Amino acid sequence: MENELTNKKFFIIKKAKYIGFQIYDSKSYDLTTAVRKLLALDELKDDADTSYHLQEVNFSMVDKPLVLKDEVKEEQSEMPF
Repeated sequence: MENELTNKKFFIIKKAKYIGFQIYDSKSYDLTTAVRKLLALDELKDDADTSYHLQEVNFSMVDKPLVLKDEVKEEQSEMPF
């Protein structure tokens, strides 16, 4: 189980009260580095309306691109604009 967690990558997510969720940094980190950065950000934050969270990077939903079927192509032969 420990090996599974070390192979996974995580994003640091910033949650602001009025803005919503944003990826804090465009880089993904291994679990140890992500937790260290998360703890450092929690200690340094000066805004009570902001919190930080970890989100696993998971591309399992996009294994292969969706195939456009012929019936969709026929329905959209005319451009809507």
